[in-house]
Amino acid sequence: MAFCSLSKDFDSAYTIVENKFITKYLPEADDFAVKVYLYGLYLCQNTDAEFGVRSMAEVLKTTEEKIKQAFAFWEDYDLVAVLAQDPFTVQYLPVRSAVGKPKKIRYEQYADFNKELQRKMQKVGKFVSAGDYVKYMQFLEETSMQQQAFLLIAEYCINKQGETVSPSYIFNKAKKLLRNGLSTYEQVERELSNYNAHEKDLTAVFAAMSIYQRTPDETDYALYGKWTETLGFAKDGVIAAAKKLKRGTMNALDLTLDELREKGKLTAQEIENYLTDRDSLANLTFRIGRKLGAKVQNPAPFIDEYTEKWYNYGFDEASLLDLALYCMKTERGDFDAMNTLIGQLFSDGIVSRDGVKEFLKEKNDELKLFGKMQEVCGGLRKTAANLALVKTWREWKFNDAMILEAAKQSAASRNPIPYMNKILSDWKRAEIYDVKQIPAAPTFDGAAKTSARTGYQNANVEAANAKSDRERYYALLREKAQSRADKYLAKANGNARFKEITSKLSKMEIALAKAEVFEPAFLPNLTKEKAELLSERKAILSGLGIEESQLFPQFTCAKCSDTGFLPNGVACNCYKPNA
Repeated sequence: MAFCSLSKDFDSAYTIVENKFITKYLPEADDFAVKVYLYGLYLCQNTDAEFGVRSMAEVLKTTEEKIKQAFAFWEDYDLVAVLAQDPFTVQYLPVRSAVGKPKKIRYEQYADFNKELQRKMQKVGKFVSAGDYVKYMQFLEETSMQQQAFLLIAEYCINKQGETVSPSYIFNKAKKLLRNGLSTYEQVERELSNYNAHEKDLTAVFAAMSIYQRTPDETDYALYGKWTETLGFAKDGVIAAAKKLKRGTMNALDLTLDELREKGKLTAQEIENYLTDRDSLANLTFRIGRKLGAKVQNPAPFIDEYTEKWYNYGFDEASLLDLALYCMKTERGDFDAMNTLIGQLFSDGIVSRDGVKEFLKEKNDELKLFGKMQEVCGGLRKTAANLALVKTWREWKFNDAMILEAAKQSAASRNPIPYMNKILSDWKRAEIYDVKQIPAAPTFDGAAKTSARTGYQNANVEAANAKSDRERYYALLREKAQSRADKYLAKANGNARFKEITSKLSKMEIALAKAEVFEPAFLPNLTKEKAELLSERKAILSGLGIEESQLFPQFTCAKCSDTGFLPNGVACNCYKPNA
């Protein structure tokens, strides 16, 4: 009776394997390679086209790369043909037509190698299995790596990994050296001695950054080689940077050393000085952010863009913090606005602590006056533009009492600042600089009413006032509409995905325009993607309780869009001055 046979109940659905494969190739092949071959053969006869290499890897509990390596092994023996890499496609060839032959390993020539490898592994309580022996010997057969060089690599890996060492770790190290053209005992010994030489250096780097949970690995050695050989840092320079990071990571240290190289800071002293200054600037940046009311998570971009430049201008820490507080008080609570102010001060030669103090004293006086103006004339916003007018009015030689009187007379206006400016301009022209000299104040009800005739106003001024009333009426409507839209847009942009989609849609318009002219074939996919993004955007807005139309100004008058004029230039009849 045969050793293997089919029972009477054997299912008729089976996979055919040519006998020649079993007798000629199976005995000499790696067990995993056989597993891949047989399962692939099964797929050829029983599975549809949707089953790909990823699915096969999941079934065999391995990786796609290993699957591809196994098929590459069988391709060498003419049993399969790899037709494409992406998507990975394999065609099985008849075994009877194959001309490739499995390499017979002469085990006797590896006897000493196997004994020595077993001895080295036993030092850490590991034993080399028969299957692993075959893998090691096949590797040596198929590569130019010398046996003694491979043993040297194995010993190095054993010393590094201890009882956790694995064949894959040893193979990876050997393959890396082979890729660098290192295969002889002398070449490998020289390379590994460099690793050993750097081990103490890396241990010192780890200690400087409080990394005690692991020992240096291949990635760490590669980074250290980059720092010392490519970037040109000495050991003490690397250690100096690592000490500054304290509890950082190797990647963080790599980024820091890249920055130091770019700045030309290579010696330990230069590095220490630069990073100390950098820490101070980071601390200052956080404090400025708090004064401004601006959120700073990563100080690096703020340092590069703002803080370092301000420091180089000559502003000291106290001055910068005081200026930040002033910006916050004047509704300029961001780094860009503060940068504009500091640029103006620098252009005016105001840099020293005393100069900044004098400037801020003047500005704080203006702020106090503005506060009094707000008490008698509501609706005034403390903006940089409005505060600049206070300075201008003082330069016109008006005292605080005159400015406050103008504020009182403008209290009834919907937009009082222009009225104040007009009143003070008229007083300046009439050379009225004392409250006692002021005639009866004109009446303002926000409409284009004719003001009481005074000794300092004339018909032209009144006509100009009427025109200004109308312009301000519509400007206020547009501002309200825009303000509402801005509020909804700010709420929507608070959703990171909404903001991302909006940016993509903006860029997509350009892509669609190009595709329509130059690459029509791409239009359907782009159009589909745009529709999907718009749908997702609409869903996000719905979740936020916002309608798409609310992101745009909703004007009171649909005919003139709150401009006061129809498209043909005729004045709109929607003007309601008493509303």
